[in-house]
Amino acid sequence: MHFSLVVMSAPGASADPVFEDVTVPLRHAFSRLGFMSEIRDNSVNPASRNIIFGSCRAPRRIGRSLPPGSVIFNLEQFTAGSVWVNDDYLAHLRDFTVWDYSGRNVRFLEERGVRVRHVPLGYVPEMTRLDPAVPRDIDVLFYGLVNERRDKVLKALLRKGIRVLVPERAFGRERDALIARAKLVLNIHHYVPASLELARLGYVFANSRAVVSEWRKDTECPDYLREACAFFSYEKLVEGVEAMLADGARRQKQAESGFAAFASRPLEETLEKLVGRRPAR
Repeated sequence: MHFSLVVMSAPGASADPVFEDVTVPLRHAFSRLGFMSEIRDNSVNPASRNIIFGSCRAPRRIGRSLPPGSVIFNLEQFTAGSVWVNDDYLAHLRDFTVWDYSGRNVRFLEERGVRVRHVPLGYVPEMTRLDPAVPRDIDVLFYGLVNERRDKVLKALLRKGIRVLVPERAFGRERDALIARAKLVLNIHHYVPASLELARLGYVFANSRAVVSEWRKDTECPDYLREACAFFSYEKLVEGVEAMLADGARRQKQAESGFAAFASRPLEETLEKLVGRRPAR
C-alpha cells in the first residue's frame, strides 16, 4: 500500500507549511511500518491512498476532486465559536472517512453521522533535531494566530519587561531556530473550551523545550500529557511564566517531563492499529 499525504490550499494560495509538523512525522511513521509514502501539494495520487489536510478551506471544491477511499485528517477544533462548525465542512466530512487527533472532536463528529477514527498525534525520533546548545536569548516564544484573549496575555508579559517574541508567520527552519533560542514556549487557547494544541506542541515536546500552557477545567488533555506542560489558569498565566523564567532547574525538569510524556506515545504504534504493518520480505 502507498500513502499520499496531500496538503490542500485555498484557491490561488501557495502550499501551506502549517501542516508540516503532522505530515512529516506521519511520513516517517509510515516508513517505519514498511510503507511507501509521499507529501503532495494540491494534487491527489490516483494510485495511492490519499490522506487530505486542509480541505476545510474549500470543502465543496476540494471534495469534488477527491477519489473514493480518501481520508480527511481533521486538525481543527469543533467548539463554541469555531468557524469550522459549519454545514459545508460537516457535509464534506460525512462523504469520507475522517481521522481526528482529538477525542472531543471524535465524539462531536460521531453525533453528526461522520465516520471517524481517533488518531492521536505521537512521536517519531526524526522530530528531535534541534541543537540543545543554542543560547536561549528569547524569554517567551508564542506562535499562532493572535486573537483578543491571546493578545491580552502577551501584552501583559511585555509590560512586565519579559522578552516575548511573536513572529507573524514562522515555519520550517525559521520556526525551528526560534524554538531553539526560547527559554519557554507559551500556549494559549484560541477557542474555549479547547483541546490541548498537540499539533503545535508535539514538536516542542520532542525537542525538550519547556511549555507553559493555559489550563481550564474543560481543557481536553490526554492523561499521559498531564505533566507535559506547566499548566496555569488563564488568569495566572503571566504569574506562571514569571515563576518559570526565574527557575532554570524547574524549566529543565519541565522540558524533560514534556519529552518523556510525548515520546511515550510512538506515532508508529497508533498508525499500525489503523493500517497494519507491511510484512518483511
